Amino acid sequence: MLVKTTRNIEEFISETGEWTAGNPVGNSILLTMMAGAKHRPPTAPPINWSRVEDPDSGAAPVVGVAAFTPPHLVVLSGMPDAAAAALGAGLGTGPDLLPGVIGPDRAAAAFAAAWSGATGRPARPGRRERVLRLDGPPLPSGRPAPSGQVRAAEVAETELFTGWCLEAAHGAGLSRETARRSVQGQIRGGLLRVWEDGGRPVAVLGRTAAVAGVVRYNPMYVETGVRRGGYGRALLAEVLTAVHSGDGAPVGLAVTADGNSAIRTLFESFGFRPSGGLSEYRFD
Repeated sequence: MLVKTTRNIEEFISETGEWTAGNPVGNSILLTMMAGAKHRPPTAPPINWSRVEDPDSGAAPVVGVAAFTPPHLVVLSGMPDAAAAALGAGLGTGPDLLPGVIGPDRAAAAFAAAWSGATGRPARPGRRERVLRLDGPPLPSGRPAPSGQVRAAEVAETELFTGWCLEAAHGAGLSRETARRSVQGQIRGGLLRVWEDGGRPVAVLGRTAAVAGVVRYNPMYVETGVRRGGYGRALLAEVLTAVHSGDGAPVGLAVTADGNSAIRTLFESFGFRPSGGLSEYRFD
């Protein structure tokens, strides 16, 4: 296996774009990163793009890809165990001190073991997340909506929703600056929706733009004092109906923490079904 790393997004897309787009659901995070890379501000940390090639595979040598933006986790595509191990060992001898990795269960485990072996630093399991997938229109909510209505989030609410985003991602190691950039981008794109009741926001739901026919939902948060009031369900129903109804509707993905049964049950009630898992490892 050969590991090649570059900071040149054009080169990376040229070499791996077709392979990565061949699995738009499994590679949704990486495809979104690739789509947005050309529009990153000059002050943003550089992204290191890695690919693993199998010289014996013939006409399509790419077998796995990854991205790393210091100080965040390495993001892996699905790939054979041998490819993940080669990537982990290769990056373990590089100049970057990696904080950890997240990816499909087997690939992340193989990467972490090889990186730990190359560096002598222990790798400890972190969060495990479940991927849920929606194909086709959402199931009806089946419940009356509470008072209030949906609207777009506003720029003046950036700090409020940054805090809510951090609460929704509790335990994921998300920095406030990263959360703020995500919220700002969703607000600019009209992708952060709010349920407002009595003139104040009580729930928020973000999503990505459709990339390669896939939309990911994150964050979802309901204010603590009004939970179980139906706001999250009503907001999700409105957004899913708007995005996934009609011809050419995208596939929907939701990634939930392994222990967050409430959010998982909510998405499943609209027709989302399990579609694999993601494992995180932190390097001490």
